[in-house]
Amino acid sequence: MHTFKEKYGPWALVTGASSGIGAEFARQLAVKGLNVVLVARREERLAVLSGELGGQHEVETKVIVADLTTEDGLNTVIKETVKLEIGLLINNAGIEDSGCFLDTPLPKALTVMDLNCKAPLVLTHHVAAKMRQRKRGGILFMSSLVAFQGVPYIANYAASKAYDLIFAESLATEFQAYGIDVLSLNPGFTQTELSPDFDFKGLPIKPMAPEIVALTGLRALGKKRVAVPGAMNKFLYFNGKYLQPRKLNSFSFGRVFSHVLRNKLSRHKGDFR
Repeated sequence: MHTFKEKYGPWALVTGASSGIGAEFARQLAVKGLNVVLVARREERLAVLSGELGGQHEVETKVIVADLTTEDGLNTVIKETVKLEIGLLINNAGIEDSGCFLDTPLPKALTVMDLNCKAPLVLTHHVAAKMRQRKRGGILFMSSLVAFQGVPYIANYAASKAYDLIFAESLATEFQAYGIDVLSLNPGFTQTELSPDFDFKGLPIKPMAPEIVALTGLRALGKKRVAVPGAMNKFLYFNGKYLQPRKLNSFSFGRVFSHVLRNKLSRHKGDFR
């Protein structure tokens, strides 16, 4: 395959496409000439993005309004895309449930697992079967820098992203024989709507732009199995993997999250000490 479009086209499916990294993936894929299926819950935002992509690039778009935490939502996506040739799946949709674990309502914690783990599993199973027949395709999982160790105050989210990381690495080896490229993209803090409670005052860490995260993922697809955007994030990944023990990694990341979540944690009894 000589071009990105030849290898991963003609259609890309992007979940969580209404804002942030997902919207940036859609824009950058349209620039590459891929038609884009836009999946999210917010119809108005999807419609605006669809108009933008169609107006600026010679590509088709398809808007699917679906809640991927539900069986109906997942079935809607499968039904609406069954006749499309999906050459690239971007499993981007995700939510977090930061804070003290015991102060998080159980239904919310289970919803995180539904969206961050079950939805990518179901959609990957759906699209990869046809990719295997065509002997080409790509699948990108949106994991996180917190996936490499346990992290206090964002424990369930970190665990869900560890699932995405291990699932992606496993499929990358299994799907190699089918010509399907699989990537786990592991960004750190990013300028998105995912974490409205985060406060970075007093920290040297600044959230990355979603454009950079998406660009890193598309550049790494087919070349790497795990990608970490940003020099600081790469340093933290390297330091955690090769230099620090896992217990110290968890402690260090816990200190960071106790700081960025200090306002939220102060409303509960389980404050970090």
